Parts: sequence; structure tokens; C-alpha cells
Amino acid sequence: MKPYENIYNKISEMIADAKDMNLEALTPDTTLSQLELDSLDYVELMVLAKREFDVTLTAEMFMKKQPMTLRDLSLYIEQEMAG
Repeated sequence: MKPYENIYNKISEMIADAKDMNLEALTPDTTLSQLELDSLDYVELMVLAKREFDVTLTAEMFMKKQPMTLRDLSLYIEQEMAG
């Protein structure tokens, strides 16, 4: 599995679980704003990125790119892993 696919899958699973959604409801083009994430959800994303991929996400990073899609987030983590 390519790094992007692994990252996308883990992020999607976490969000689907946190928001009590079907995983199939998420697509790479789903924006974080569409998901109506709260501050705890963002913290969970930051913890997941650090634990699973050793990448540090910041609140500023989420605010810079609007709207941010699941694809954007996954590609950002992939790029930080390679960096």
C-alpha cells in the first residue's frame, strides 16, 4: 500500500469513528468543514498524525488551507514524512 493510501485510510477511519459515520460516506474530496469537526476532533487528528506517522500538525496548518480536503491533509502528512 502506498503511503498516501495508508494515511488516508487511517484518517478516514478515525473521523468515521469519531463522527459515527459510515466510512463509505467519506471521499478524498470531503472537506474538513463539511465534517463539522470540533476542537477535540482536530486534537485527535494531531495525535493520530504524531503517533502513526511521526508528523506534527498545528492548528495554524488547518487554518492556512481552506477548504482542506481529506486528500489535502493526507498529502500534507505524506510530504512531511518524506521531508
